[in-house]
Amino acid sequence: MKTLVVMRHGKAMPPAPGQQDIDRTLTEAGVYALEERLPRMLRLLETRGTAVQIWTSPAKRARQTAELLEKALEERGVEIDEKMEAHECLWDQDVNAFLDELRLSDAEFVFAVGHIPFAEDVVEELTDSTPAFSTGALACLELQLVHEDSPDTMAMQDKAKLLWFAQGPVAADWDTLVQLQKAITKTAEVIEDRRAAFFADPKDIETIHCFRTNIRTLRSLIAFIKPWQDKEENAEVQALLKEIVGYTSLQRELDVFEKQARSNPDSSPELLAFCKKEAATERAEVLKTLDSKQVTKAFERAMELAKDITWRKRYRRYGLPRDVVRARFDAMIESVKADLAVLKLSDAEQTHDVRKRAKRGRYVSEFNVDILGEDAVEIAKGMMAHQDTLGDVCDARANIRLISEFLQRDLPEPVVWDLTLMRAKNETFLYSALKADEAKE
Repeated sequence: MKTLVVMRHGKAMPPAPGQQDIDRTLTEAGVYALEERLPRMLRLLETRGTAVQIWTSPAKRARQTAELLEKALEERGVEIDEKMEAHECLWDQDVNAFLDELRLSDAEFVFAVGHIPFAEDVVEELTDSTPAFSTGALACLELQLVHEDSPDTMAMQDKAKLLWFAQGPVAADWDTLVQLQKAITKTAEVIEDRRAAFFADPKDIETIHCFRTNIRTLRSLIAFIKPWQDKEENAEVQALLKEIVGYTSLQRELDVFEKQARSNPDSSPELLAFCKKEAATERAEVLKTLDSKQVTKAFERAMELAKDITWRKRYRRYGLPRDVVRARFDAMIESVKADLAVLKLSDAEQTHDVRKRAKRGRYVSEFNVDILGEDAVEIAKGMMAHQDTLGDVCDARANIRLISEFLQRDLPEPVVWDLTLMRAKNETFLYSALKADEAKE
């Protein structure tokens, strides 16, 4: 008796311009799917202590699949007989040549990793069954050996018994995880660059602003994937990012305040000098804090976790359908819209909270169109509009608070005068915004 397992290679990349078909490789999701599903698919396998041989098409995607198969078999304690062999007949999809080689082989258990239509054709030829092979599918056949011309000569019967068939994993479900990881990794890498840029030129206001914005973006993405990421890991990353971005909060307020002062042509040189000094002093403090051993360690830990997400066991095993991600996104956006509809700008805490959630919706909308769909771009624009409107109100409140704190100091008269005018200006804006909001009810 001889056992044959026919396998179609995993999900492969489309051909790149000028690339030969034989050189195509597996997609990341294709590798991910096989790594997770092959060990479970092979539970159907009964080797009964027999060593197996692995034959593969010479195509790169087939060889990669065969290597993953070999690893999964070894993890099950299956003995691999000799070295993996490349068979041209599997690339040529020559069923007759393959069967001739199989008849001549003394191997009792053979895995053959190839392509379609070969995989389907050889199963049909031997069993009259016609299973449709998706990428990564396996079919196990039992072939009977019979005496040929003498008792010492054996031949393989023309027909075989189909023992089992396992359809391949849907690589697209793992592709969602791959795409989410790529988006988060890219954001983490940008943050690392922003941090380095801030350290290199801390006087440039934009460097700390960009660093803060990207930290908040990453925090939004980590919050978004919470249902699918390891629970403890997600909580740890969010806590680390919250701690890091918290050190930049006052800096952000001072930069906004200074920008408003500079936008007013009537601001005195003394006020502008005061604003610049306050912002610079805080920036130096932020630089010192971010460069400390404790915060550096927290930052490196957060980046490490972000670049290597541990998905919950269920999603590692079965993947994550794209429509599940879109459903979470839609629910998040609808929740923000519902809160916007009943928001009262007079409630400072609620306004601040809804603004943060609109910002989070915008960041998530922007991060991966391939997963969320093209309409996410327009949704992002809508969230940005809400964010900006609420941001003006929140900034006015922050400016009023800052000015009130500044006026408690012993300051030069021109600065006191200008600060008083700025506070009145922000109070007037806030009053108008609140009255307009009341008028909508």
